[in-house]
Parts: sequence; C-alpha cells; structure tokens
Amino acid sequence: MQRRRLAVVPLLAVLWGTSVLLGAAPASAEPDLPPRGTVWFGPFLDWSNDSAADYERRLGAEPSLVGGSIGYPLTPTSQVLLEDLSRQSAGVGAVAVVTLEPRTLTGLTTDDAESLADAVGEATARDGSFLIVRFAPEMNGSWAPWGQQPVAYVDAFRAVADAVHDATEAARMLWSPSYGGGYPFSGAVNSTTTLADEAPAIDAETLPYLDTDGDGEVTSADDPYGPYYPGDDVVDWVGLTMLRYGLTPTFGANSYPEAGELDSRFKERFGYDDATRRSTFYVRFAGQRKKPFLLTTGAMHRPGAEGSTEGVLKRAWLRQVVGAVASRPRLKAVQWLEEVRAEPAVGGTASWQLTDDPALASTSRAVLDQGAIAFGPLDGIGTISTDPSSTRGDPAPGAEEQSGAAQSGAAQPGGGWVSFLGGVLTTLAIVVVGGVVALQVRRRRLVPPWLR
Repeated sequence: MQRRRLAVVPLLAVLWGTSVLLGAAPASAEPDLPPRGTVWFGPFLDWSNDSAADYERRLGAEPSLVGGSIGYPLTPTSQVLLEDLSRQSAGVGAVAVVTLEPRTLTGLTTDDAESLADAVGEATARDGSFLIVRFAPEMNGSWAPWGQQPVAYVDAFRAVADAVHDATEAARMLWSPSYGGGYPFSGAVNSTTTLADEAPAIDAETLPYLDTDGDGEVTSADDPYGPYYPGDDVVDWVGLTMLRYGLTPTFGANSYPEAGELDSRFKERFGYDDATRRSTFYVRFAGQRKKPFLLTTGAMHRPGAEGSTEGVLKRAWLRQVVGAVASRPRLKAVQWLEEVRAEPAVGGTASWQLTDDPALASTSRAVLDQGAIAFGPLDGIGTISTDPSSTRGDPAPGAEEQSGAAQSGAAQPGGGWVSFLGGVLTTLAIVVVGGVVALQVRRRRLVPPWLR
C-alpha cells in the first residue's frame, strides 16, 4: 500500500506541473475572510418576494453576504431557488448563505446529499459564486421539524458535508444552533414553524444524548450545544441565531434594548433560569476550534404595540451588533433577518427588516458605515458570467452565445490544443487526487464525535 502511494506522487507532480506550465491550473474560489475588526454583512431574504439587487438599492450599499432558505432534499422548486440564490449573490459580488430546511430527518439518504452537492457544484462553477451551506439551523430548538434529534441530525449533517466537500471547493459547511437561553424550550419559544403550545416531549431513546448532567431529565442545566455538534472534520463555520424578541427570551412589547444585552448573550447569561457560569458558545466552538463565526440576528418590531418606535429599536440593536465585532476576532459575518413574518410566539405578524422604510435604511446605513462592515463586492465572486443588473437570476443578454463561443474555443486566450491538453491533464490530476483524498476523508468521517 505504501509503495502505491509513493508511486502516485511523481505522477501527480508531473501532471500538476504540466498543467501549470500550460496555464490550466484552477484557482481557489474562496474569498479572503474580512480583516480583523470587520465582518461581512447582508440580509436573510424572503426569496419569493425579494432580491439581492433590490436589497442593495434599498440599503444604498453593496452587501458582502446574501442569504435565503430552500427545502431539502432538493425538489424542482428548491433547485430553482438554489440556482437563483447562487446567480443573484454572484451578481452583487456577495457570499451566499444557503439555509437548508429538511421536512424531516427521517429517510434522508446519501443520494439526497449527493444531488444537493452536484447542484451546488454546478451553480458555483457556472456563476462564479461562493456558498456557505447552513444545514438545518436551530437544531437544538423545539420548534423545527428537525429539532432536538441529535443522532439523526449529526448523521444528516455529516452526509451533506461529505458530499459538498467532495463536489466543490466553492462551498463551506456552517453549523448554526439557536442561542441556548431558555433551553430546552419546553414551551416552543421563539417558534417559527409550529403553533403548538408545548413542544414535543423528548423520547427515551434521545434522552441519554441530551441529559448531559445525568440527572435523568433535560433542563437548562444541560449543554444546549454539544450533543448536536457534527465534528470538527465536517464543520467549516460555526454560528448562532440570536434574534432579539424583547427583554425576555420569548416576546414582549417594543422595548428598547438594554445596554450590553447582546453581549450578555455572547457571555451565555441572558435568558437562563439560574446563575450558573457557563463556557460560552463563542469560546467553545469559534475560539478553541479556530472556526469563523457567523451571527444570524435581527430585532423584532410589532406594529401597533407599545414601546419604542421601529427605527429607534432596530438601530439600537444594530449598534450593539456592530460594537460586538471589535472584541470578537472570530466573528466574521453577520446575517440580518430581512423579513416580515408571522410569529406564533407573539401571536401575530412582526417586522425584522432594516430597509423597508427609506429613513430607517438610511440611518441603518449610517450605523454600518462606522467601520466594522466589509461591504461588497468581494474579489473573486461573480467573475464568470453573472449580470449584476439581473434581479431574478435571468442570464444576461447574449450570455448563452458567449458561453457557446467559450466552449468552442473561439477568441479565447490560450485556446487550441494547448488549452485542451492542459484541461485534460488538470482533470486527470484532479480525479486521481480526489480519489486518494476521498478514501482517506471517508475513513475518518464515519463515526459521530461522541462515539470516538
């Protein structure tokens, strides 16, 4: 076995060197992370009613991140949404955060994961986009159909991560639970997907995984994060959802954010029913594991409710978000919930948007301009064929003709037999390397972290 590995090395060296000399070596699609003290910033959009270009016009600035959700496994509809998100994010030069929402964790297959990965690979290659795949977030919550099922969740995450990592270098995997204050959320607080008064009971099979202190039940004293962690080898980014509902973890009037309220969440103090000192999510998963951190946040405003006006409330929370960047070097991206949506936890509709009102958009932009935000467009994104003026993912006029010309080799630098030979050798090198690496990677990714 050792002799075979050694025999492969010279062949790979020759193939790689030849492809470089012929100008055919592929470049990495991953954009550089923002410098220390700055973050990528952008919206989580309602993709059926909004677009990246429209958001850019409302804010008056170019986002460096654009997010949206799609169903998983892929359906014809969710594949169109994935392709649209890839195309639109590339069009504004932003990283795309793709949130995958399974209908259930039961029955998910390797074929489902590979179909998704193929679609991601094709989209990034076509559009020059870069995707962060946020698989089934808030999995520690009681309100999601994939929630509080640690064994099934870890298996599903790892399957998707293996497939995505094997398919493309232009995508990364994000693990993103919900902030732990209020865990295990027995009243389905902060619910967005269920109208149940009480969350489903944790079954006897799952209990041993979630009862981390061994007292026979799941309470706020148990670890709200660790049982759901898929493993360092498959997680590229970590993140948290920290939505600001009010002065309690669930809901309230339109109350003005208290000083240090976001900081108290980062320190794992807000919303817990005891005074226990806890190791923070940021330290455990971003700091100790050296993973970039993405914060999903927003401030809720209830139309017609008492308290602060929308602009005052949301700007105050945004200032705390911007202020959190300087002291947390692993915080590299912020995704703001840019939606108006039903909130069962508050019994009505609420607004999370920063840009629905021109005055609020303008003053929000002024807060963002204070220096912590790395605006787009990002270098290396959207450099293939995307038209920035497209708001619904339609190809630019003449794009199909240009694509055909490129495929035929007409008027292409380095065209002819040299480019062809370089492409063949590069492809062969990638296939050989991919086979060796895939075998090694799959050997070490089969066992969940708590069984090692």
